[in-house]
Amino acid sequence: ARDLANFDGLATTGPALETALWAEVYAGVNMANMVINSTFEPPTALQTEFEQLIGEAHAMRALAYLDLVRLFAQHYSFTPDASHPGVPIVLESRMTNRPARNTVAEVYGQIISDLETGITLMTMSRGPYMFTREAAQALLSRVYLYMEDWGGALSMAAAVINSGKYSLVSGQAYVDQFVAGGSSEAILEIQNTGADNSGSSSLGGMYRASGYGDYLPAKDLLDLIDPDDVRMKMFVVDPILTGIYASHRVNKWPTPANMDNVPVIRLSEVYLNRAEANVRLGNHAAAQADLNLIRQRGLANAPDVTSAGPDLLDEILRERRIELGYEGHRIFDLTRHRLDVVRVDCTGQVCVYAYPGPYFILPIPQPEIDANPNITQNPGY
Repeated sequence: ARDLANFDGLATTGPALETALWAEVYAGVNMANMVINSTFEPPTALQTEFEQLIGEAHAMRALAYLDLVRLFAQHYSFTPDASHPGVPIVLESRMTNRPARNTVAEVYGQIISDLETGITLMTMSRGPYMFTREAAQALLSRVYLYMEDWGGALSMAAAVINSGKYSLVSGQAYVDQFVAGGSSEAILEIQNTGADNSGSSSLGGMYRASGYGDYLPAKDLLDLIDPDDVRMKMFVVDPILTGIYASHRVNKWPTPANMDNVPVIRLSEVYLNRAEANVRLGNHAAAQADLNLIRQRGLANAPDVTSAGPDLLDEILRERRIELGYEGHRIFDLTRHRLDVVRVDCTGQVCVYAYPGPYFILPIPQPEIDANPNITQNPGY
């Protein structure tokens, strides 16, 4: 992680993380492929459940490819037609396969196809711990947002919001949702039980003093949040932290037993996706209403948003930083908005990394380069 934080640009400097991400996610793709390509013929009584499972496999493959293309390829609009290298699309399991990289446009096309198939096939209510039609629609709103397909993002976000199956939580319930899981705004999340305990390597363990405690919130982020905003409870003061190390730790996943659920997509993101799409489409009043909803559930007396145009986009980006903090969105929001990484409380070797740059993405793992003559490395590595 230190190597990545320093933007060192070396594919062989501690490749374990990139290799694990690449291998584990492609292992998930392989499992989804085996389900999708199965020749099993269900009895009539199980047809609905069978179609649900096939739909879930398509949706999981889509999520896997979205993570792969976000991590190992530049964002969708990096080139005008998204023709820059993405990741290999593998839809069949063959040991001898040595696939080349597809373009980013092709990978996103596959993601959309899988999510649309999932939306068609998934008709059962499963709760937030398994894929549902609404979870696929929510993810598709994110995909369209990344693609700058504002109409698609608006349509999919509205479908989820208007389904009536989810509602925002406020007050102490907002804090509790990250501990208890399964709240009314959880669309899809990873459930952690005692059997899943990954110790200090869990998401919360990265932040807690009782875990690794490696990552601290920047002061400029804390300064954005009103002290009375319920989202300030996502941070806890640690008296041993002073000076440049600020005063707080992230406390979003506080359980020492590492049993806090990890959100994949929440209703609040869907509202913010819709708000951004509406700004891009010129409907500023609708965007303001969604932004007010998110901001004022954190702080009831927060003033109404009155900005428009680029200023309103800045407000939405600011709110995404607060609301979705430490859930894995910030770097992708920066790149698709073509913004630099600026570390205000900088303790590393690189305090500003200017956009565009090759090290906003990971290198293709060296073991993959060594094993597959048809794959190319990312520039700069």
